[in-house]
Amino acid sequence: MTITRADADQRDAALALIVATQSSPRTACAYLGTEADGVRAELDDLDTPWQETLRVAVEPSGRVVGAVLHDADPEETMRSWIHGPWTVDEQTWSAYAVPLVRAALDQLPPGVEQHELSAAPAHTGMARLAADLGWHATGLSIAYQATTATAHRWPADAPDARVATPAELPAISALHDAAFPGTYATARQLLADEARSTLVLGHDGEVTGYASGEIQADGAGYLDFLAIAPERRGRGLAPGLLAAISRELLARSSQGTVNLVVDEMNAAAVALYEGFGYVRDAELLGYRSWPQPQASGGSFA
Repeated sequence: MTITRADADQRDAALALIVATQSSPRTACAYLGTEADGVRAELDDLDTPWQETLRVAVEPSGRVVGAVLHDADPEETMRSWIHGPWTVDEQTWSAYAVPLVRAALDQLPPGVEQHELSAAPAHTGMARLAADLGWHATGLSIAYQATTATAHRWPADAPDARVATPAELPAISALHDAAFPGTYATARQLLADEARSTLVLGHDGEVTGYASGEIQADGAGYLDFLAIAPERRGRGLAPGLLAAISRELLARSSQGTVNLVVDEMNAAAVALYEGFGYVRDAELLGYRSWPQPQASGGSFA
């Protein structure tokens, strides 16, 4: 069996394998969806063209029995995200999961030295793979979803919630770096991405909180960052900000959904989201090539 860059026929076979394995939490990676159209849309939306990074394990007969690909940010975070690996069965996984990941890592630009993969807890093979690689588990996260049917439960938007401006980048960066150390996007990237919605709370000319989300390739809204300044916590600011960003994303979502992921140990965030009617949709485990940094507390998404 060989691991090689996929040709056109092998890409089609690999895509079929990816869709099949994404249908079960026991074999899916957490970065992609579970339906064929959604999986293809997510792949096509990656910053790094998936057709170029796709590597496949191929039997002598020519059958594709494994696949992996990556996305990377060599400009700011210097990180990569491994999508997969996916294999046809446990035996192939045992033999080729590690070589497939290494084939993905071997393509990365110089300087990209932090890597991550993710799966549901049911995917025990991913945990074994991470251990074989010497990577670190990040802890259990909970995926939540809200829909138009639950929006009536939300409070009014915070009256001082507004669209962030470039001039507020330093203040947002300070909040962002403290609340989400080592995360996959910088504050500058949040503001530079025209497809994103980033809101701030302002008080006496200061940024007291921010929230940021986007519409994913499959049309679902995704809220990935929300934090309140340490000196302003405990004053009831988070619900109004969450309401504002949730409504903004819901209005833009073709699916009429907003999704988010939160650390299960973040009790304040869990209580906030469940109080809004966000429903638990899945559980996720991340695995990183470096130890997980500690947040300052007070982050929600």
